[in-house]
Amino acid sequence: MIGIYKIENLIDGNLYYGSSKNIQKRWKTHRSQLDSGKHGNVYLQRAWIKYGNDSFIFEIVEECSLDILLEREQYYLDLNPEYNIGMKSSGGDNLSKNPNREEIINKITRSVKERYDKMSQEERNELHSYPMEKNSNWKGGKSISFCETCRARISKGATNRCRKHLEYDRIGEKNSFYGKSHSEEFKSKLSKIMMGTYNGNQNKPIIIDEVEYRSAGEASRLLNIPMVTIRWRVLSNNKKFEKYKYK
Repeated sequence: MIGIYKIENLIDGNLYYGSSKNIQKRWKTHRSQLDSGKHGNVYLQRAWIKYGNDSFIFEIVEECSLDILLEREQYYLDLNPEYNIGMKSSGGDNLSKNPNREEIINKITRSVKERYDKMSQEERNELHSYPMEKNSNWKGGKSISFCETCRARISKGATNRCRKHLEYDRIGEKNSFYGKSHSEEFKSKLSKIMMGTYNGNQNKPIIIDEVEYRSAGEASRLLNIPMVTIRWRVLSNNKKFEKYKYK
């Protein structure tokens, strides 16, 4: 059964709300943890020990579909039930507001350290080598390199020069285009491109809202719409732009 449930203390009326895709199974987990004194919710655990399990009832509050389960749980959490620690329906946060938070964190830290101290050197090497040799994306070393000219830090890649010195390499005689010039034909084409009248698809007659334009460039200037936008609309399958088409 999918829905929202509550655990209520019959002595003082305090509540705990929860949600589950399988409420009956979730209740069994709660009872098992509470009876063994290992429940993650310290407030509920203390009350269970103090008042005894006969002082609590488990009830279904609301059945709902899975797609609104968390939304409905949040509704009940907003009522500020006394036993809930985490007040967000995205999951049980039993640590942030736990009165024993520092003790729990220290216990976890000690546990991790003790486990690490017991590891052999070979096991430690295995652990720390995971993101390297065993990672298919590992490139064999550090991801930071230095410019061979000024020693500035750069990302490791195909070049060993920083941007400043890469640009310097293209100045004057070091530039492959040094001493050369564009042809008049190329200059003319470039001028037309900048003006939005280049003789490619842009120069095809185009119809927009039943009005014909000599080119996308002309339509761009008259309608004040970027030429690339016009071309995109012509090629789009969106019915919103069905009146954009080449002649």
